[in-house]
Amino acid sequence: MSTAAPTPEQPANPVPPAHPAHVHPSRVRPLVVQIAAAILALLGLLALATGIIQLAAIPGVINRFKVRAAVEGVSGQNVLSLSNGIKGTLIGTALLYFIVALVLFALAWGVWQGNRVARILTWVVCGLGIIVACCSLSSAASLGTNNVTLQGGDPEMAQAAQSLLKSFPAWWAGLTGVSSVAQALGYIATAVLLALPAANVFFNRDRPATLPPAATPPPVSPPTNA
Repeated sequence: MSTAAPTPEQPANPVPPAHPAHVHPSRVRPLVVQIAAAILALLGLLALATGIIQLAAIPGVINRFKVRAAVEGVSGQNVLSLSNGIKGTLIGTALLYFIVALVLFALAWGVWQGNRVARILTWVVCGLGIIVACCSLSSAASLGTNNVTLQGGDPEMAQAAQSLLKSFPAWWAGLTGVSSVAQALGYIATAVLLALPAANVFFNRDRPATLPPAATPPPVSPPTNA
């Protein structure tokens, strides 16, 4: 008579060990990218504020110009021509500033998310922005010195243009100059930050590698009777 050997308890369905969370180092947003995105957002706010200031200054500039031109004996035709010209210029540049602000906000978000296209477009915008800021700084210098040169040699038109320059607020040239310098420095800093090695790793990151499946334990052989 044979006795059956005790059957060892078979383990229940084994649960594969959980793999630790896999975090790819390049998925971490580096500080240089965070700073670059913040600068772009600040530049967008600066452009938005500049556009609003230009729209708000139009009535005062036009009214002061008409008074000055009338006192200096400028003809109504020249006054009307320059008034319409400066009004259209200020409105057009204000709308351009609003568009620039929207573009900068979009680029800031794209850079924050690590979008490669946003990074490339940011470099392009930075290059154009530096050029525009330098031109704006030159205009602010001319406005501050009340120096204007007109082609044609019409003395009355030159006098009217001089009156128009003097009709801008005293703080206009200084604010424009400071804003231009801040924009140029901001664009330069953003372009440099996005070219640093930490930013290269972040924007050129690869997707995390797929983890291998958990190993399945070997099947337990059934017990045998002695």
